[in-house]
Amino acid sequence: MSCSRRSSFEMGKRTVNTELYDLLVIGAGPSGLTAGIYGHRAGLKVLMIGGYAPGGQVTHHYNVENYPGFPGGITGAELMTRWLKQLIDEVGEMPRPSSVTSVDFSNRIKEVYVNDDVFRAKAVIVATGSKPRRLEVPGESRLEGKGVFFCATCDAPLLRTMSSRRAAVIGGGDTAFHTAMALLPHAELVTVITRGSEPRAKPALIQRLQQSQKASILVQRSVTEIIGEQGVTCLSLQNTETKNFETFGVDAVFVGVGQSPVTEFLDGKLELTASGFIITDARLNTSALGVFAAGDVRDTPLRQILTAAADGALAAQTAADYLRMLPDKPQ
Repeated sequence: MSCSRRSSFEMGKRTVNTELYDLLVIGAGPSGLTAGIYGHRAGLKVLMIGGYAPGGQVTHHYNVENYPGFPGGITGAELMTRWLKQLIDEVGEMPRPSSVTSVDFSNRIKEVYVNDDVFRAKAVIVATGSKPRRLEVPGESRLEGKGVFFCATCDAPLLRTMSSRRAAVIGGGDTAFHTAMALLPHAELVTVITRGSEPRAKPALIQRLQQSQKASILVQRSVTEIIGEQGVTCLSLQNTETKNFETFGVDAVFVGVGQSPVTEFLDGKLELTASGFIITDARLNTSALGVFAAGDVRDTPLRQILTAAADGALAAQTAADYLRMLPDKPQ
């Protein structure tokens, strides 16, 4: 039997969706969901592509205390469940459970690719948010899922199966302290380890954690290695002031050193900062005409659920204004 080579046409074949949308929203966190709701209210034909976990990173927050209207706080999962219900009630459907793989913003009609499927829209809002940043130290990848975790809401109950139930949270910001709070019901001891001389988290978060006798904070320590065979047994730490090394025994490590923007799929199609965040103007226009960015994925001095939602509303309004200025027929 002879072996024939496939043609480049067959290898590159794509399925083009015949629908032309007014607005395509990429992302289903607070900014993306809000953009979808506001776009629908503006009378636009909206398509939302939201990945496989609607609600975004907020669903992993143990308790959201700084979102107005919920005295005493609300879990991130409950908050986003309500958000999704409102989206379904108003728009009539959930975001499409797919991840965008590439885009083409070079023409008036924008093309968004989900593997071999092509979706077309007159305007696009990028609201893909962020993902957990990694430590990039020896042992992190090898022991991921075996004692190294990135989601306390998902994996905190696993502490109950471990011998001494000692957990370390790496990081000094809000992410780390939210993580530590989520671990307390499951752990015997939770230690927040931060490089700085003091944590950077909001004072209210620090004070709340310090009220627990099961919690402690270790400052001026940098993780150089995560050690263990079948599971985590200890950390190698370096004192950032004295440069001395020490070991610290733990059963689990939860990484909470912040977030990185989800912008890889853009592949240079938009102007980004050196850290990968999308650059926008005050109306959330990006470097590509008809493309807007909202929420944690853009370069902004404050990343909160409230500001992400506000971004989503503004981006949808800016997109609607842009669409009203377009000629009737696409060029």
